[in-house]
Amino acid sequence: MTITRRTFLMGACATLAAPSFAQSFGSRPLSIVVPFSAGGPTDFIARVFAQYFSQEIGGPVIVENKPGASGNIGMQNVVDAAPDGMTIVHSTAAMQAVNPLMYPGAKFLPSRDLVPVGMTAALPNVLVVHPNSGIKTIADLVRKGKQPGAELTFATFGPGSSPHVYGSVLRKATGIQAVPVPYKGSGNAINDMLAGNIDFIFDSMTTSVSHVRSGKLIGLAITSPQRSSLLPDVPTLKETGYGDVDLKFWFTLQVPVKTPADIVDKLRKATARAVQQKGYIEGLLARGAEPFYVEPSEVAAFVKKDTEHWLSAARAIGIKPD
Repeated sequence: MTITRRTFLMGACATLAAPSFAQSFGSRPLSIVVPFSAGGPTDFIARVFAQYFSQEIGGPVIVENKPGASGNIGMQNVVDAAPDGMTIVHSTAAMQAVNPLMYPGAKFLPSRDLVPVGMTAALPNVLVVHPNSGIKTIADLVRKGKQPGAELTFATFGPGSSPHVYGSVLRKATGIQAVPVPYKGSGNAINDMLAGNIDFIFDSMTTSVSHVRSGKLIGLAITSPQRSSLLPDVPTLKETGYGDVDLKFWFTLQVPVKTPADIVDKLRKATARAVQQKGYIEGLLARGAEPFYVEPSEVAAFVKKDTEHWLSAARAIGIKPD
């Protein structure tokens, strides 16, 4: 298992920002576990967030990558951690809602064994293809996928991930023949996409924007309700007429369920302050992610409600355990 670590140390102003929090936990670093490989969106958002979170809690924060099993390995690590607020998982909507459907034998359930601390961001996905494919629009992709004997491939970040869900939605809406190919993370998948080894992927904006702008990939559609200022010429999926995906892909921080309520409250308030920092918001937007703020008192209710929304969508397109 590959584990990478990067430490974000507090500055002098951070010590003054939240001394009571730092004193509560001592001087040891707080760990944010990213259950995917380095370089992907879950990792990128966590690393930007860690800088501002460190300032808010008045102590060092490290980011650890623990990929595998569509995020379940990293999440299990946090479920098993001491419930002291010092080990947090940076989770996703798909991990929260779809993973339990894909992995019914897992030893944990996110909704039962973890408590949401706060939302960090939301992220549209963009449908991309290789320039050598001859595909310029979704209509071209559909025609190719409906040819006799055709069997396209689309990359995912594992069963139940956002590229898997979005790709399956497109497959059902259009009737094309397409087979999902799982990767450990966005970075791995996009490398194969750039090499022309995969037909298409609903990739995260954070990793595909530069490739679309440079012409190394062609953007066919974006999953957000509105076009992105980073890729203004790429239409929304709804505009193309090939599907209206009403699924916001969000990221959330969670701690073990037995974490004391007062610690959860402190973490929620610190998270809320961090995600509203101007520098943090600018850092997200620069890479295609979007700020997504939910009041600390409403975080748990939001995660519960939207988890059901994602689960209903996954069931509707027939996602099942492999």
